[in-house]
Amino acid sequence: MVLSELPISLQGFDPEAPIQIAPQIWWVGMRLPDDRFQCHAYYLDNGSRGVLIDPGSPLTIEATLRKVARIRDLEAIRYIVCHHCDPDIAASLPLLSGRLKRPDVEVVTEWRAQALLRHYGHRFSYYRVEEHGWCLPLAGERRLEFQLTPYLHFPGAFVSFDTGTGTLFSSDLFGGFVPDAAVLESSDVDYLIDNARPFHQHYMPSRELLTAGLNRIQLHWPRIQRIAPQHGHIVPGPVVAEVFQRLTEINCGVFCLADADLDLKRLLRISQARGRITEALISQDSPTALVASLRTILASTGTVADCELAIDLPGSGWCSWGEGQRAAERRLPPADWVRVALPGEPAALLALRWSEGQDEGDPELLAMLREVATTMRPWLQHYLHGVRQQRNTAALREAAYSDALTGLANRRALEQQVPSTPYALISIDIDHFKAVNDSYGHGAGDLVLQRLASLLSRSVRPQDAVYRLGGEEFLLVLPAADQPSALTVAERIRTSTARLDLEGLAPEGHISLSLGIAQAGTGAAASGTEDFATVLERADGALYRSKREGRDRISCA
Repeated sequence: MVLSELPISLQGFDPEAPIQIAPQIWWVGMRLPDDRFQCHAYYLDNGSRGVLIDPGSPLTIEATLRKVARIRDLEAIRYIVCHHCDPDIAASLPLLSGRLKRPDVEVVTEWRAQALLRHYGHRFSYYRVEEHGWCLPLAGERRLEFQLTPYLHFPGAFVSFDTGTGTLFSSDLFGGFVPDAAVLESSDVDYLIDNARPFHQHYMPSRELLTAGLNRIQLHWPRIQRIAPQHGHIVPGPVVAEVFQRLTEINCGVFCLADADLDLKRLLRISQARGRITEALISQDSPTALVASLRTILASTGTVADCELAIDLPGSGWCSWGEGQRAAERRLPPADWVRVALPGEPAALLALRWSEGQDEGDPELLAMLREVATTMRPWLQHYLHGVRQQRNTAALREAAYSDALTGLANRRALEQQVPSTPYALISIDIDHFKAVNDSYGHGAGDLVLQRLASLLSRSVRPQDAVYRLGGEEFLLVLPAADQPSALTVAERIRTSTARLDLEGLAPEGHISLSLGIAQAGTGAAASGTEDFATVLERADGALYRSKREGRDRISCA
């Protein structure tokens, strides 16, 4: 039978028949009933130098040999490839020693596997791949090439590639548990990965090693036409690239989360949560967004009801972000929540509230979070760098747009914040301010300016703006104010200033002001032709009239 001529389900076909998956390559395995851990054996028909790949165990070897015999006489078997030394691959070697009479049969393997394969007590000699340039020559130009994939899952594990058909014999890589023993090949990537995920998560030691091994294979053989794993399902050419990519996203080593043999499904949920947390750290910039993601991820484990992130921000103290908060609250998380500290400075922590019925918590989940906490530090440093940049930008902006002496906005800020009509302007100048500096010095003059700036800020509405334009000149911008309203404000300022106690700072302990008012939206402005500079010029003109008429008074333009 040729696989390409079959549906993916093998039900109804002769269980004793080999299945051709590529030119001169046959699947010769045996499906074990009620077993999700199905093992595949393959035969590469190479004339009198045939290659049996991952022969199997005593449970399946007789069926495998019957299928090979329907392709070639068993005496054609010259090489037996053992990608690693586990019993599901190699326990049949003693039986094969008796069944295969050919004296030159060799076991193709790597030296670390050979050290263990000899303990099966077989009679075969060895073809060590590292001693033959990682290659087994076949008929014609064809070769079986090998690539080491260390620790996946055995230290000396390797994979094989048939250059004639582009078939990768991947051993445990791409393997999976089989929900339906009748399915040999599948092009459904989600189905393949769903079955491969639990297999890789607890057979492969780490995601880093898995990714490194997969990258090594793709660099060596960029044009793989199909994948023939020892477990799981054969992967056809059109989906090979996607399956490679999806496999690198699987988190492995889930039993590192436990100190004892615990429920695998729960460990897998925790492992998946770890991977999703890593993705959240990459994709979420703000603490608010990160906490929302973490809460969803941790809730999926079934043991966490809520979480908060807290950071001891320099200059601000402890700030906490929780579910539904648009901004941080200056506090620590609730004292009765479990806290996982993030190593390093400044201090930071992730706080958890267990779900109902989880009074004792989940030690495996906590162990995972403590491990993840070390990887959160780069995210935290990136966030703090952004906070520092924002503060520096705000400080530079404040320096550029505020008056250093009084803290009021300056003329540059006024140029950036021209109001829309209607509005009123109050132009203000301190009378005889030179006498203050001449009599009491510039230090006293600075204190007078600061006292007046404070009075002006207290005398206006929140929506109004107060500017120091230079020297003793000030300007008030009153949005949506008419002339009578502006006159009321100006008079309040004039009288309040006259009552300021400036003993020792100004002649006779007091100062007075000259003020000028102009309203936008009157005169030429009513037709929309008067710009801000013109309105300001009219307010200044009114101010100078106050000075000419004797000072300590208000004039309207």
